[in-house]
Amino acid sequence: MTAVLITGATGRQGGAIIRNLILCKAHFEIPAVTRDPSSSSAQKLAKLSTNIKLVKGDLDSPGVIFHNARRPTKAPIWGVYSVALKNKAEESQGKALIDEWIKQKVKFFVYSSVDWGGEDRSFNNPTNILLFMREHNIEHHLVDHTKDGNIDWVILRLTAFFENLTPGFLGRVFATCCEMALTGKPLQLVATSDIDFSALKRSPTRSSEEKGDFSCL
Repeated sequence: MTAVLITGATGRQGGAIIRNLILCKAHFEIPAVTRDPSSSSAQKLAKLSTNIKLVKGDLDSPGVIFHNARRPTKAPIWGVYSVALKNKAEESQGKALIDEWIKQKVKFFVYSSVDWGGEDRSFNNPTNILLFMREHNIEHHLVDHTKDGNIDWVILRLTAFFENLTPGFLGRVFATCCEMALTGKPLQLVATSDIDFSALKRSPTRSSEEKGDFSCL
């Protein structure tokens, strides 16, 4: 058995990946990275399977994450699923995790990014949207530092999440912003519950788009 390390384990994406791995009975141990393993959300996640190993970690210290991940499991860490925090440190944290992944000689890396116009346009067309620009820069860091071809990776491009369409205040803000920005154009959405480690089945060293249904607001 090998291990797949998941960052953001108690968040939407990380939690969805872990639940789907358990659901499909994947033959992995799962070091699940969280800032507070004692939190109720982390403890609830750990109860899903004995293969889930809670790991205390901070994305500012990726070396510590890998050190801590090797304590609860003797399985070699074969893969990493990277979900970044959407903050000012996102770019530095994302690049540092990639550097540490290469240093640790982990075999496979999945970077959860964003789609803004298809595979070629997303990678080759820098954007002035700060959030997207950070992820664009992380993507290029990943590609530039793995040109020797000895390491496999996938960039998973996600679109807007169905879960943002909630009946509360934030859901109304999201819908209103989309309506104003799209002016009648369709919006592609994906449910986080549909995000799984199927990226592993795809051709390595490439990017892949994850899109769902169209919604016209």
